[in-house]
Amino acid sequence: MSKNNDLDKHFTASGLIVENGRVLLLYHKKLGVWLYPGGHIERNETPEQALIREVKEETGLDVEIIGEKDGSLSNVDSDVSVLFSPYVFLCELVGDHYHNDVVFLCKIIGDNKQPLGAEGESVDIKFFSLEDLNDIKLFPNFRCLLEKVLKS
Repeated sequence: MSKNNDLDKHFTASGLIVENGRVLLLYHKKLGVWLYPGGHIERNETPEQALIREVKEETGLDVEIIGEKDGSLSNVDSDVSVLFSPYVFLCELVGDHYHNDVVFLCKIIGDNKQPLGAEGESVDIKFFSLEDLNDIKLFPNFRCLLEKVLKS
């Protein structure tokens, strides 16, 4: 539970893109740490749509979500669809507001398997192995999350 309930809470979607035992991270210049790609969910988007858009904008890569989806709960007549279950759902203080961050496991699809570069708030983009995590600046809880993902 967040400590300050008076602060705004924004919904975001982020992706843990794992390829060959390495995770793709962006260096966030404003925060001075490495993070996964992601961003705010727009008013007309599902978390899945936001994730795919944000990853494409920030990395140039096309991804698909890896996870479970119980299609038996969908109902076309009632316009009910099932979304992917996230890997984890975090509430994180980011400056003067919180991010309710829906985090998905993803894999790269299509012919382009190398990130094209970051834009906006990021200045660098790289794949990191479990051992590489010791040499980069990460938030402590994020380091724990990455270690968990890369060890599984």
